[in-house]
Amino acid sequence: MMLSAALAVYAVHGFADAQMHYGDINLDQYWEQPLAAQGQPPQDWSAIERSLLPVDCGQCHADRFAEWQTSHHSHSFSPGVVGQLLTYDASATAECMQCHAPLAEQRVAFEAARSRGVGALPEHQGIAAVGNACAGCHLRGYARFGPPQRGTGLTGPSQLPAPHGGVFRTPLFESSEFCSACHQFPAGAAVAGKPLENTYEEWKASPQAAQGMSCQTCHMPDRRHLWRGIHDPAMVASGLTPRTSTDADKARFEITNTGVAHAFPTYTTPTVIMFAIALDADGTARPETLRSQVIARHVHHDGEGWHELTDTRLLPGESAAVELPWNGNARVRVWLEVIPDDFYLELYPGLLALIAPDGEPARLIAKARAEAAASRFRLFETELQRP
Repeated sequence: MMLSAALAVYAVHGFADAQMHYGDINLDQYWEQPLAAQGQPPQDWSAIERSLLPVDCGQCHADRFAEWQTSHHSHSFSPGVVGQLLTYDASATAECMQCHAPLAEQRVAFEAARSRGVGALPEHQGIAAVGNACAGCHLRGYARFGPPQRGTGLTGPSQLPAPHGGVFRTPLFESSEFCSACHQFPAGAAVAGKPLENTYEEWKASPQAAQGMSCQTCHMPDRRHLWRGIHDPAMVASGLTPRTSTDADKARFEITNTGVAHAFPTYTTPTVIMFAIALDADGTARPETLRSQVIARHVHHDGEGWHELTDTRLLPGESAAVELPWNGNARVRVWLEVIPDDFYLELYPGLLALIAPDGEPARLIAKARAEAAASRFRLFETELQRP
């Protein structure tokens, strides 16, 4: 087997060994944390080939760059994250950045900005400001990695000559295992027997996994770099089936997880609430009749450890419902309220109470709090008539 120039680069930077062969790259090796620095690129590469910035990747991969810009990956180094990091030491900061801004170069850039007193300002954060960008997933030792060739399924190194030494194609990029590096917390961090983020394990037990569907099937359709999730109304609606019914006694609103290949919602941050409320003859809601059903995993940290308060999430195939007796009313309104960042709406006020109110961390956390409050939305709002 001949080594391509790309694999030669991998070898120079320590990412190839006797066990590595075409299409077979170990996840633990690829995502060994913290990620090592890229090192030095080949001297004959252009400035764009040497760059780790997504805007430079976009010079050739314009469609993927445009998609990434619309994603939460591009905002993973958000005001809420940075505001908290500014109150942490470098060790705790590095741990959080493993997923929010995973490159070694990003950690260096952020710490350099912090040392100058400008860590809160994106324009001074350097490459850290781009969050989880192209290089975090696709570069190791300046070598490019990606999925099998579209159409042919070919793996291994691409033909040369090619920009930036070509790409090494591996099936790892099409596997849910690849996503687990950030979206599966270790078993040692379990609360009530379940890690705070248990998405990969939930997926493995799902009907979709049994049918050969991966995370990428839904979150990267046609390899688009979108990663839509709980913040996107259309994505949430596509995974759920609402049902309404009425009889002589009551109105009923039911939600079933028919298309989400993990618990809905999978993480501890969102809260989803089913509501039903009676309406007067003129359509005015009667607050005293409101009924609800919470769909969420609520946890609490008491300063010593995490504790689970409730877990009412829906695994694939499971349903939840809210019912409201007519009690003389003729109409009922039902809807699903999605609060993607609900945990932070509770967390941020406590953080603000602990830090200087006029400092940069407080400014960023206050901004994040406002963004979290604005992220909520409604789905499936319907009025039901008494039969």
